[in-house]
Order: sequence, then C-alpha cells, then structure tokens
Amino acid sequence: MKKIFYIISILIVGKTIAQQNSLFNTYSLDPLQLNVAYAGSSCTEANIHYRTQWIGMQDAPKLLQLNAHTALGKSNALALRVNSQTQGLLNTLGATIGYAYRIKVSETAKVHLGLGIGWTQAALLAQKAVVIDGSDATLNNSIRQTVNNFDSEFGAMFVGSKLKFGVAALHLYNTNANFAGNSSYKSLPQLNSQLSYVFNKDKKVEIEPWLLSRNTIKGDNVIEGILNFNFVKTITVGAGYRANYGFLALLGAKIGAIKLGYSFDYSVGKNATNLGTSHQVMLGFNTCKNAKKVKPVEEPVVVTIPTPSVLPTVEEVKEEPKKEEVVVNEEPKVEPVKEKTSEEVITEMNQIADEVVFKLNKSQLNDEGLKKLDNIAEVMKKDPTLKINIIGHTCNKGGKEVNEILSVRRATYVRAELVKRGVNPDNINRSIGVGAENELYDNSDSEKQSKNRTVRFESSK
Repeated sequence: MKKIFYIISILIVGKTIAQQNSLFNTYSLDPLQLNVAYAGSSCTEANIHYRTQWIGMQDAPKLLQLNAHTALGKSNALALRVNSQTQGLLNTLGATIGYAYRIKVSETAKVHLGLGIGWTQAALLAQKAVVIDGSDATLNNSIRQTVNNFDSEFGAMFVGSKLKFGVAALHLYNTNANFAGNSSYKSLPQLNSQLSYVFNKDKKVEIEPWLLSRNTIKGDNVIEGILNFNFVKTITVGAGYRANYGFLALLGAKIGAIKLGYSFDYSVGKNATNLGTSHQVMLGFNTCKNAKKVKPVEEPVVVTIPTPSVLPTVEEVKEEPKKEEVVVNEEPKVEPVKEKTSEEVITEMNQIADEVVFKLNKSQLNDEGLKKLDNIAEVMKKDPTLKINIIGHTCNKGGKEVNEILSVRRATYVRAELVKRGVNPDNINRSIGVGAENELYDNSDSEKQSKNRTVRFESSK
C-alpha cells in the first residue's frame, strides 16, 4: 500500500507546481536578499537565514538561505546565494552566482549594476502522495522525480550613505522543466523595487523607513513597508505591514563582527486569515579584508617641551637701584577687532588638526587628540555662519579598501566629537574619507608617515 500524505493546495494547482521567492522580512539587515546588485556595498560578509512559514499549517514551507558577497577592488564585486526549501511534496535546491559593477557617483555614493546566473533542482516526492486519480501520471508512479532548471536575474541599485534605491528582475530568463504527466516546476518572472532612507544619520537614534514592492508577472503584487529604529548603530527594532496579509516585526543586533536578526509576520488579511504566523532567524558575520592582518603598532607618545629662553646669571638677577619713572597717563588706544574670514578660520582649524594624529588602524583619539578637538571646536563656534566638510585621511599601511573605510570612520568620529563640544551639526555638511590617496605628508618618510593619520577641514560653500 502506498504511503499516504496530505497534499496541500499551496503545492499543486491543476497540473502546474508554482514556486516563488519566499517573503523574507530581514532584507533591511541583508539587502542581498532583494537585489544581487547590492554585492560589494560593505566589507566581505555572509548571512544565514532560516524561515519557517505559516506555523500550524500542514506541509508549510521551510527555507534555509545563505547569502555572501565581497568587493573586488573599487569597481567589481561577487555574490553567492544558496537556497534549500521544503514545501509539501516539493523540495528545491538552488544556487546563484552574482556579479556587480560599481560606478562611483560621489565620495559617499555609488550605482551598482548586477547580474546573477543560477541553477535550481526541484524534486517531487510522488511516493508520498495520496493517489486519488489513477490516471494522474505525475503522482501515480510512486517514484521521486527531479528536474533541473536554469535561472537568471538582473538588478540595479543606488547605494548612498542615507539613500538606497533599487530594482531587480528575478527569473528574468529561466527554463521550466516538466515532471512526468505534464506537471511542471515553474518560476514566474518577478520585479522587485525597494526604497529606503536614513533620517538622523550618525545620531544615537536613526530612523530608517523601507518601502518594497514585489510584482510577479501574471501573478500577485505584494506591497509592504517597515519602519526601523537603529539605536547607536547596535540595536534595530522595526515594525511594518504587508498589504492583504498582515503585520511584520523585526529585531536586530550587531556585536562586533556578528549580526543577529529575528522577525515574524502575523496574518490578519481576509486572504490570509488561516495562515497563522511565520518566523525567521538570521546569523551574519563579516571578514573585512586585512582588518585582522594589520596589527596596530604602538607608537611612542612624543611630548614636545618648549625650549626656555637663556636663563639669567646670578649677577644679572641682582637688584639694580630703582630709578624714578615719569608716569604719563594716556588713554589706551582700542584697536578695532578684525573678524576673521571663513577661509582664515578653516586655516586655523587645519593648523590645530595637524597635531590631531590617530593611532595606526584606529578611528578614535586619545586624550591628547581630544584636547586638540576642544580647541578646534572653540575656533569653529566663533563663526556661526561657517559651513565645512570633514575629510578623513590614513597613511599607506594596510589595504586600499580598508583605508577608505577607516578614513570615513575617522571623519565621522571627529564630527560626532565636535557636536558633543557644542558645534552646530548643521554647520558640518559631510564627513568624507579619502584613504591614503591624498597624502598630506610623504608616506615614504617614516618620521612623517604617521601625520597622514588625521583629518582636515574644507569649506562646503
């Protein structure tokens, strides 16, 4: 007697087995889920996701996904996405290799173009089916059937420090192989578009709304939004809504190089009242190139003691007889105070910044450096109309990609410290990192090399 299992309606509709991308809720923590063009936007990273959908429904989908990507130089990037899903009588295993080309728009923004080539194997466990129609060749053969399919996708994405916008065409061109009996595993083309923006950037609480549309050709259009609150760039709490479905919730945390996430959705829409809840967990980590290979070199702290003028001899110290002086009372002349121009103020700030030196591979200053920032803040507050950009620099030790990231962190850190000291944040337009490209001192001179690990100020008018 054949083994009997319940066949749920979400698996078989007529003679076509339709399988689409699972509706992950953690795309704000891992945008590679939405768009292959995101590859190379950050340090090398990998994220593992597990989603169990529609708790309580028999044979509901369960999905395991691995996403990984890395930048290759300034313009190129590679990505890998692996999926394994079980849904009733259907098991699928797929892998996609992606490539992204990045075009620099500004110091803090790039446009990415991505292409993905994939393979999917679908397995139909016909031996587990209830055989009702004896003429059904798909299920009435008691064997495991597998079909292999080709898949492809294309994406474009704008990635800035605050704004992210992208479109992706999934299953752009793919093959749909048939099982025995005219049943087929079919993936319909799908167009994803996404928009997000970070308000209160680099503040203690950042607000980041996401809007997403998944439009399946000859299928449904799913629109959803989620509002995330990022606390000190460590904890993320989000809540959202998926149209005609229900509510979404998200929790995330960053602990060093580790990223954790949990999300669930609860169906309340009239078309999803019996679907219950779905849960998802995420574990991610990054391995920034050269970040662990370059060991910080402890540099001796050099304290410059001003050379005193020549001390007087004992004979010179002897008191001389006092001479009567004629005192003429005159009104002191008050010289008008000449206000400094913005250029002169920035020049004075850069003269002080010349003594602001970061330790190797560090993006925070010691007490001596912080005292210099006190002086810079006082100079800057004297001109309330001043508008500046902060530019972070590094020496030429370490990889180019790491130095670019490190220089941005230094500029961002100095901006935060100046604001702490009473500088109006509206007077600082941008925090820019230039790595080791625009050296301030000759990097080949070992004595002057460390002075490139600093910041500079420029007018943003």
